[in-house]
Amino acid sequence: MNGNNGIKGLLLCFVLACGHAQAAQDYDDMSRRELKGLAEQSRKQVQEDGSDGWQTEKMAVDNEVISGRWNSVPFQTRFFDYPPEKLKARWGELTRAIRVPYPSPEYLQKRIEYFPALKAELGPDFNGDYEALSAGILHAWRLFFRGDFRAAKEQGARYGAFGKLPAYLAQCIYAVYLTDSRTEKIELLEDVANQITDYVDVLKALKEEPAFQEDYMMLRLGYAFAIARIAEEATPLEALMNNYLFKVSHAIDDTLAIDPGHPVALAMQAVKDANIIRFVGKLLGRLTFGARLSRVEDGFAASFAQEDDLAIVHYEYANSLIYINRNRDIYQALEAFNKAIGIHPVSAMEALDSMYAAKRMQEIQDYYLNYGQSFRSFERERREYMETTDENLYNVLREPFLVSRYVQNQDGYINASMTP
Repeated sequence: MNGNNGIKGLLLCFVLACGHAQAAQDYDDMSRRELKGLAEQSRKQVQEDGSDGWQTEKMAVDNEVISGRWNSVPFQTRFFDYPPEKLKARWGELTRAIRVPYPSPEYLQKRIEYFPALKAELGPDFNGDYEALSAGILHAWRLFFRGDFRAAKEQGARYGAFGKLPAYLAQCIYAVYLTDSRTEKIELLEDVANQITDYVDVLKALKEEPAFQEDYMMLRLGYAFAIARIAEEATPLEALMNNYLFKVSHAIDDTLAIDPGHPVALAMQAVKDANIIRFVGKLLGRLTFGARLSRVEDGFAASFAQEDDLAIVHYEYANSLIYINRNRDIYQALEAFNKAIGIHPVSAMEALDSMYAAKRMQEIQDYYLNYGQSFRSFERERREYMETTDENLYNVLREPFLVSRYVQNQDGYINASMTP
């Protein structure tokens, strides 16, 4: 699944009806006692609501957005095309971030025969031909790795739960990096989130069976990634009141309990702590949310020890350095961005990770060299711009947000950004 990667979305929660600006103001006005009380309420709800933190209710989505036109990747897909024999040979390399098991006929049969619901969804015409099922699912993965995201979704969705894995991973990667608007991005992620409601009972059963815990961990991590991504579009108060924080924490803890050395899970835990410190500071972050500064550095160090060539982890490390130390570690952060940009991608997803790292680096360089105000002020201007334009600033097809130019002429900058 950048910050990604993980299964890039298997959950989304409701965003509060209150406006972003008002929520941000309410958050700033809260006392430490009020914030701690809200945090405890959120923690208790996640622990005691019986869902184990999984998505259980479907949300309304705009089908016109879901079925509308999708942008193409900004490179030739042939660069990342793996025919069947190459796909199998390079599977471990291609999935080293998400650690998805190879969907061989034997792998699929063992799971689908064990869970009647998974077999039933293949329909009455399924004759037990797991060779054909494996081939169909692997073709969806081939389309995903090369960046034919719409085709990957349509192909995978025809092959049950294990086909939906590449199908909706493709939709999530597309939503994050290629959608034009934040609204479109969230709609697509919410649509993916709805898919998990059909599998909650199976997911819980996977955790109880040692032979299937690898499958559970993979999906659990994707779940955590999805909430973390939607939380980035919310204010801190919204993120807390929607229980994003503790759902992410619970999912990461589950993942690391199964695989303590999972590189993306370790990085996600570090990113989570960095974001908490970013919003509430080191002391309150530790006392109220359990965030620790040491775990940020240690988590990334452990992640890099496992896999050092994941662009998403390096650019999240850069972001985290800025969040916890602001200007002090700016050069170290820029070095991490450069590392992310320079990694040779082996799939379309990894190429998009590196492209976003390049875009984010330009934004941070402009902030540091030309803005002259606090990082909090920079983030406030950035959020204002997003709310005004509805632009998805993760979109690698659009120009980076340059705060120094924005504050000089806001109307002109907005008009230029909205001109096709």
